[in-house]
Amino acid sequence: MCKYNTVMETMQGLLPIEILEKLSKETGAGHGNEKFTAIRQLNTLLYAHLTERTGLRSIEASLLAEEKLQEYTGTISFSQLSRVNRERDPELFKAVFDEVFSELSRHNGLAKIPLNYGILKVLDSTAVRLCLRLIPWAKYSDSTGAVKIHTLYDVIIGCPDKIILTDALMHDKKKMSEFVIEPGVTYLFDRAYIDYKEFDKYCIDGIFFVSRLKKDAVFKTLNVNPVKETSSVLSDKTVILGGYGNRMENPLRLVQVKDTSNGELFYIVTNRFDLTADEISDIYRLRWSIETFFKWIKQHLIIKKFYGTSPNAILTQIYCALILYCLLKLIHILHCNKFDFLKMLRLIASGLFITLDYLIQCLTPTKPPVIRQKQPNWKNEYRVVLNEYALTDDFVK
Repeated sequence: MCKYNTVMETMQGLLPIEILEKLSKETGAGHGNEKFTAIRQLNTLLYAHLTERTGLRSIEASLLAEEKLQEYTGTISFSQLSRVNRERDPELFKAVFDEVFSELSRHNGLAKIPLNYGILKVLDSTAVRLCLRLIPWAKYSDSTGAVKIHTLYDVIIGCPDKIILTDALMHDKKKMSEFVIEPGVTYLFDRAYIDYKEFDKYCIDGIFFVSRLKKDAVFKTLNVNPVKETSSVLSDKTVILGGYGNRMENPLRLVQVKDTSNGELFYIVTNRFDLTADEISDIYRLRWSIETFFKWIKQHLIIKKFYGTSPNAILTQIYCALILYCLLKLIHILHCNKFDFLKMLRLIASGLFITLDYLIQCLTPTKPPVIRQKQPNWKNEYRVVLNEYALTDDFVK
């Protein structure tokens, strides 16, 4: 049984408050802001994300109106909150995210992935458009600004492992070396990350990958592997990628599949030879999980609307949104894993100070599901009645 009573107390119990306080003292992050500490700033932004506040003035009004909330956030003006978000080092919140993510890792998430797939991580990025006049450092075009959130997403746990913030003009491939570093892990990515030199390096270092190949890619077939007749895979080959001047040294596996949504044929390239072609195809489909995650955080955690314009403020907000995501996942795993995650989120957002028992009570269906009975076939029943009176088939017809 949980020792915390309300949802807010449960969230506080899952936060590594000691680590945040220690780092604040070591880095001097609390200097000049002794009243509005880093933990109060974190709680304020967690609340703002959870309740979908659209601006700093809305956050200020909410803190004044919620007396219970002030125990965790205190009160602060919108101008002071803007200054703290701009000046405080986001590395404090990155440390909190890393710790909460580690706790989530110990619970192994909720994903049901076959054991022989190993550790799977998806590398991708998403761009968020911004007002260029307010954020000139993030120029995307003559009239538009944007930032790009490069993300490494752990498929098993269902949560990001690492994020890097850049301007939107930064090419995805330039950030590969900062993410793809762990031997034994299988990284999933799309065509934007195709790099033959890096692929050779991964083969040597024992790093696995599964990626979609570009349409104009050149390759030399070394061997054609058999494919089951019942398989959804069209072909399975061992190849050398590249042509003259840009050819790989290590052989790879090339699996051809058909996109069921539009009928398009495409190739999946990988250096995993221990799995079947169908398993390779299934693994690549898991890459879509990061797209679902991007859509979810933009829709439910207010990443489309930033509360500040400086790199510090934007990165702090992103880390706080991810911390909230991890906390919600942990609450779901530890207390509400039998119920719908999104419904739990909506209930928590509407009642942060409700008890866990009441939260579970609200999530529990109050009425048994209605089982619709199949409508009787009156013609058959009519025949049965007539047969009981020993009528002939000719008379029935």
